[in-house]
Amino acid sequence: MLRTKWGLGLLAIAVAATALTSPAIAHADDGSENAGILGTLHTGVDTSTNTPAANITDGLVLIDTIVGYDDGAAAGTGMVLTQTGIVITNHHVVAGSTSITVTDPATRKKYNADVLGYDSTHDVAVLQLGGASRLSTITVSTQPVTSGASITAIGNAEGGGRLVTVTGKVTQVNMTVQVTGEDGTGSSTLTNLVGTTAPLVPGDSGGAMFDNSSRVIAMNVAGSTNAHRPAGFGIPIVTALKIANAVVTGQPNSTIKLGRTGGLGIVVSTQSTGSPQIQQVVPGGAAAKAGITAGSTLTSLDGVELSSADQLTSILATHQPGDKVQASWTDRNGRDHTATVTLGVAPLA
Repeated sequence: MLRTKWGLGLLAIAVAATALTSPAIAHADDGSENAGILGTLHTGVDTSTNTPAANITDGLVLIDTIVGYDDGAAAGTGMVLTQTGIVITNHHVVAGSTSITVTDPATRKKYNADVLGYDSTHDVAVLQLGGASRLSTITVSTQPVTSGASITAIGNAEGGGRLVTVTGKVTQVNMTVQVTGEDGTGSSTLTNLVGTTAPLVPGDSGGAMFDNSSRVIAMNVAGSTNAHRPAGFGIPIVTALKIANAVVTGQPNSTIKLGRTGGLGIVVSTQSTGSPQIQQVVPGGAAAKAGITAGSTLTSLDGVELSSADQLTSILATHQPGDKVQASWTDRNGRDHTATVTLGVAPLA
């Protein structure tokens, strides 16, 4: 994924650097469940023959997002599972987004995308493209991934708006990898990954690793910053499809979340304690429409007295866009207000 701050012209890699740790405890699936998972999602993937696509890039799409409240952008890649537009990508590609646009590189047609659900622990997100039909879809491998196998990795490298191909070999399976931002922040651990020598770069995230038969074996997730030892890591496609299946069939669990949550369209101070202090109100957002202004203190929401920004986040997490809640606040001049707020879309957690 690439993130760019508008107006600054500066590029920062949000998830790129990886450092290898000990092998994962989790075991790779043998691929026997692929047909069932794809069968559940089936619209455009023929799992009876599993015939590779005529073009290896068929079923790959370009993803662009607005990050936060118009303060940046991100780019990545996705894989189309159904002709009607169910797409999988990495969670970190769409994390923090308030809007998502997906482009079919073959036709250059653009689609607005909704988040059906996500699993931040395993770094997978599932999208639904609006108004999509008869899209090309990926074909997956039903065979276990083995060390030494040749692979081709394809993605929206550097967010350039086109699909770029690199090649390599599988070096290890069942890997545990520590993933951080280039600045060393945002560290997380991903398990059961496929390690390769393919030199993945930001923007490749959410793209595909193919075997020699043009079948997808894994989803690109991270690349090494070691110039002397390039590497790329992927999430086994079986893992990604299990998560997609749970999302599409409405089965959340401790790591899988469904849909987006409601948002107020505000930025609150992370330095202050007590009731949330509003630093910014997004023009045209839910709070702005209700008359809430920057510099105000949000004292209650949905009938709950607020004592922290975290409490506010927890309350909003129980609501969806379009829900109506009562909000009370004290403006910068000390005047108290109460209004009903129709929630908008919160940045994706």
